[in-house]
Amino acid sequence: MPPRAKSASSLHGSDADCVGHARTIRDNQRVKNVIGPGGVRYPVTPDIERFLRSMDRGALQSLVLEMAGYSPEAMRSLQLRATPEDEPTASELLTAVDAALAGVDLDYHDPFYEDVDDGVQGIEEAVDELERHLDDGAHPVVRRVLQHLLTRLGDLARDADNADALLEVAERVSALFGRAVAGHPEAVSLARWVVGFRVEHGGWPSLTLDAVAHAFDEPAWDAYRTSVATLGGGGPAADPYRSEIDRMLLELADHDGDIERAVALLSGGDRPYYPEILRRLHDAGRPVDGLAWLDRAVTQGCVDVAWRAGPTIVPVEDAVDVYLNGGRPDAALAIAQTLFERDLSVDAFRLLSHVAERCGSQDEQRTWAFEQTTQRARSSGGAHLVRLHLADGNVTHAWEAADAFGAGHAWRELVDASEDGFPLRAGRLCLAQVLESLTTPDSKRYPAIVDLLVKARALYDKAGHRAEADSESIRLREVYRRRPALMSAMDRAGLPA
Repeated sequence: MPPRAKSASSLHGSDADCVGHARTIRDNQRVKNVIGPGGVRYPVTPDIERFLRSMDRGALQSLVLEMAGYSPEAMRSLQLRATPEDEPTASELLTAVDAALAGVDLDYHDPFYEDVDDGVQGIEEAVDELERHLDDGAHPVVRRVLQHLLTRLGDLARDADNADALLEVAERVSALFGRAVAGHPEAVSLARWVVGFRVEHGGWPSLTLDAVAHAFDEPAWDAYRTSVATLGGGGPAADPYRSEIDRMLLELADHDGDIERAVALLSGGDRPYYPEILRRLHDAGRPVDGLAWLDRAVTQGCVDVAWRAGPTIVPVEDAVDVYLNGGRPDAALAIAQTLFERDLSVDAFRLLSHVAERCGSQDEQRTWAFEQTTQRARSSGGAHLVRLHLADGNVTHAWEAADAFGAGHAWRELVDASEDGFPLRAGRLCLAQVLESLTTPDSKRYPAIVDLLVKARALYDKAGHRAEADSESIRLREVYRRRPALMSAMDRAGLPA
């Protein structure tokens, strides 16, 4: 593979196309490409290569200067390559960043005005330029500008109602700053600044220890630890999710591999952060301690399905795996049964089946689940039971449940599952839903109702009962002839009159 080379990507006037923005030239056997911002490829034709080879040193210099003049960013890129700590260029970048920030409007706007310019794109473009300069190796200047931008973002968000609009930009700036501090000449000062920045801005923008730790030497580590220690924190009510000081203490505990300290910090509040605790104990190879903490989570009602799980809630799928892998199948089964009794959902049934299979009691638990659901259907309808039979692959039993207790909100799933095996029953269920929907006049719903009527007619036809469907359509026209919007919708659908 030929060596990678910097390139002046084109002779157009946009920032993206100017000198210094291309990343590499790759040889794909036939045509080389200049890789520009955003991964855009510009082909380097043989004619261009011959032209460049034919130029002497002076002509090449003139060409580079000419191309650099096409945009301020291109000229800054050239200047930073020549003098990585160029002060005038740093001032230009700081001015550009401040100008972009001045255009930001974080007030909430009327949602109907989607084209309102909040100015965030201007900051994104400024960050794009900083990233390109950083890719070219201009660390000192870019580091100063990114540090300034982080501080300004924190100040801006502190007084804004809608700071989350800047979240993605802030995360990018933090990540770029983490890259830019590599080889920082004053690591101790950096360490102290990071602590002060995090305390002052309360963790927004987020600048974690992991992002900057690679730039710390031993004196910097000592300065960082001392600065954090003087802030207090870490008491009985420690909360790393609410206190940036406690978050820094937790990061240090993780860096040092101090599991006990990390668990203490994560369990200081009324509800421990069980998922974080369990993850650390698992990674440390301490399954017995993990089981003990999971028992506490179960007792405290802090185990639930993943989509309901917050920072203090253990996803039930993880909980049953911990119990099963830890030799506690009865505990796993108890959690699965509790969840199923509460939700009677298909997902809960599948989880119960998974646990039961691991425990060797699949038939027993399946029978129990259907008994529980049938008993509940007697008082609250058959929707759950219908869905359970469908998930079990038994459409016949699903219809039996619908006949006995009603399909409820599961009627659509039952229809979809019955198009091939029970088309007439599915068509009649669709028609019943049509009749129920028409009890209250609502012209906005008529298109959807007519679509369902068309589907019912197709199912009747599939079952060989087209005449019955047409008769029902004609009857509906007679009953609801005083609803012109409904009649029009039926006409457009080509339903018989």
